Amino acid sequence: MKEQTSPRGRLVIVDDERAILDLLVSLFEDSREVVGFERGQDALADIRAHGVDVLLTDKNLPDLGGLELLDLVKRELPEAEVLLITGYASIDTAVTALQRGAFDYIVKPPKSIFDVRRKVDQAFARQAMARENRRLVGDLRSKNHELQAALDENQRVQAELVQSEKLAGIGTLAAGIAHEISSPLFGVMGLAEAIGEEEDLETIHRHAAEIVTYARSIKDIVVQLSGYSRTAEREYLANTPLDAVITDAVRLVVRTVGLDEEAVSLDIAPGLAVVGRASELQQVMVNLVKNAVEAVGDAGRALAGAVRVEAVADEGEAVVRVQDRGPGIPGDALREIFDPFFTTKPPGRGTGLGLNIVYRLVTKYRGTIHVDSVVGEGTVFTVRLPLADAAGAA
Repeated sequence: MKEQTSPRGRLVIVDDERAILDLLVSLFEDSREVVGFERGQDALADIRAHGVDVLLTDKNLPDLGGLELLDLVKRELPEAEVLLITGYASIDTAVTALQRGAFDYIVKPPKSIFDVRRKVDQAFARQAMARENRRLVGDLRSKNHELQAALDENQRVQAELVQSEKLAGIGTLAAGIAHEISSPLFGVMGLAEAIGEEEDLETIHRHAAEIVTYARSIKDIVVQLSGYSRTAEREYLANTPLDAVITDAVRLVVRTVGLDEEAVSLDIAPGLAVVGRASELQQVMVNLVKNAVEAVGDAGRALAGAVRVEAVADEGEAVVRVQDRGPGIPGDALREIFDPFFTTKPPGRGTGLGLNIVYRLVTKYRGTIHVDSVVGEGTVFTVRLPLADAAGAA
């Protein structure tokens, strides 16, 4: 069946009484595309050929009843509106017509021509509204599809950005870690060579035990580095203990600059856990601790005790503070500190993405990050994340 496209709307009138049919056609021909038929089959053939917006049909026709015509039109053109004309008005007639999808019914002969025109106009208005609603729903679905595609692309790019910054950080960490690995590696090689020339069994056992100790030290370094470089998509969200995350991050950073682990003081309340991927949370802490250590070093100040990391629980949140006694951050830079590609470091010393990615990861886990800084005295970054129990409840 052809769909109606006329801007005025197409009205089909069916009545086997010629005088009433001519009257109804004349009532609408000045404002609508209107055609009239005395037989239901003729009207149905026209509707299938040219479509219809509103059908005004007598209930009793000589060939095809008005209710049957109603059923056929609604089945093939669900958006078409149908008004039934009946000379035997009753509650049962009205209920039957409405149940079968009629918009309304008109008693024959009509008491007022204007009442007929009003009901037909209302039918056209409802049909136009239904079409507009369908168009809007289609547009909404299309926009939702586009929005979802854009969101998926944004998430993909963000994941790549996080990983690329992490790999860039590995380049900086690699020099310090290579130095850290070289010491136990030389120890392993020396002891292994000594074992080949040693005949005393007790000495051999002692050398072998030392080799195992050195090898475990190398293994720990490699595990920490591989955990840091891991792509987050390979991990599941889990209750992640903060003490392990912070401790591993500090170890990676201090090894980069060749410090003892005690150079960064830690005060971590026991039992703190947040919901997140361990590698992403470790990346947050590596960036913050690394920035703090570099800030102190760039200021020419002694590193020992100049950086402090503490973590406590506060009203359902884990609060982590990374504090340094570096040169501080000027007020104008504080406003841009989390913007992508903004950095106060000289060229070649950073990508300008570290703190932006820290901000992205913290907000990803429904947390907040805040910075306080006084020029000449130092800086404090404060990260607040929902505790695992609070996050589970939410």
